[in-house]
Amino acid sequence: MASLLSVRLDERLRTNLEQEATARGIPLSQLIYDLLETGAKSARRDRIRRDSARVASYVAATPSALALVEEVGET
Repeated sequence: MASLLSVRLDERLRTNLEQEATARGIPLSQLIYDLLETGAKSARRDRIRRDSARVASYVAATPSALALVEEVGET
């Protein structure tokens, strides 16, 4: 279920967003929702990439972890 969110926009930003929404033929609220959804997905992907890189670095630097990964990969 969706919940209400209040966002303050300065005049310049609001004008820019309204122009973009008009150009896309959608309401301002839909544009803001779309931008937030895209940003949240991007942030999640970035976080997963950082976490994956951290795990890979740990595995590469830890012989026991590397052995475990190699053992699992053989099955």
